[in-house]
Amino acid sequence: MPETVTTAVPPDAAALREREFPGLDEGRPYLNAASLGPLPERARHAVDGHNARRAAVHAMRGADFEPVLAAARAAAARLVNASPDEIALAPNTSYGLNLAAQALPVEPGRRVVLSDREFPANVYPWLALERAGRAKVDIVPADALGRPDEDRLLAEIERGDVGVFALSAVQFSTGYAADLARFGEACRRNGTWFVVDAIQALGCVPVDVRAAGVDVLACGGHKWLCGPFGTGFAYVRREIVERMEPRAVGWTSMAASADYADCCGYRWEWVEGARRFEVATQPFPDFAGFAASAGLLLETGVERVHAHVVALLEPLVAWLAARDEATIVSDLRPARRSGVFSFRLGDAGRLHAALHRAGIGCVPREGAIRLSPHVYNTASEVARVIDVLEDGGW
Repeated sequence: MPETVTTAVPPDAAALREREFPGLDEGRPYLNAASLGPLPERARHAVDGHNARRAAVHAMRGADFEPVLAAARAAAARLVNASPDEIALAPNTSYGLNLAAQALPVEPGRRVVLSDREFPANVYPWLALERAGRAKVDIVPADALGRPDEDRLLAEIERGDVGVFALSAVQFSTGYAADLARFGEACRRNGTWFVVDAIQALGCVPVDVRAAGVDVLACGGHKWLCGPFGTGFAYVRREIVERMEPRAVGWTSMAASADYADCCGYRWEWVEGARRFEVATQPFPDFAGFAASAGLLLETGVERVHAHVVALLEPLVAWLAARDEATIVSDLRPARRSGVFSFRLGDAGRLHAALHRAGIGCVPREGAIRLSPHVYNTASEVARVIDVLEDGGW
């Protein structure tokens, strides 16, 4: 598993919020990490400090450049149980998914298989591949609640003609956490590349790319990782890096650019590892913040974060389960639980408006209300949701 604290002691959300998230107001519960995570104080200080030195320019130091990026890669690697040389820093999830779609070698005649109801970021790069005539894309219907039909997806992979299978580790609208290891085993057995969109998982749900047999994983940093906008990364399994030809080539991708005093030899030689997929100069201040935010979650322990979030939601789950008019969209099996919880109760638009008036941060998604509490949330904040539901009249 990724390197995290595994103690059973739950995190002290109140103390953590006071120390790292003082901008949050318990009177206005923010339960929307699946859209945007708040920036912790340590990350804000890291970004502000870097920018302050930039403003003074002579105060810039060597540690503000390559060591910042190295720390960000190391933090990303720890999150997914990879090595830093398998990490390419990226501005968002879409960059990593496009990297997979454009650079993975797919044999002619082999298909790309997706689940229906995937977030569009994990669909359009593959449809672009189809429009270019490079692969046929098949989208497998989801179940009645919009969750991936794992048995049907596995049956498609077992046909033996799937070149790429791409799936979200956690579905954005239902919170369904996939059995990545089960899919990874099927992909290895059938010579299928396994691509994972992890933005709704990392920071709350443990992900181990080695145990799951993932070939490429993409993740943005601004949601559950509570990092700055424009930060993220792609994991590329070490054994396939050299088989993937980057479609976008930057000067930092080349080994000859390492010596700034003599970089015009234009020698075509990639840098070692996944860094060859980093196109150009990175946003150093933002990746300083990314490393700090990821470090906070690693210190806390992702398993502990997940257990905390699931426990927070249990009273709401029980309240909804006792009402015939309510539908719980999220799968409640322990192995399928994530930080995202969705339910239907009456008109989603009217209910969301009532929750919004009560100061509760959440969103409507696919006809349901989506809540996504994180490590900084408390039981009293979820109780506020139940109060609104019991009040009715919306």
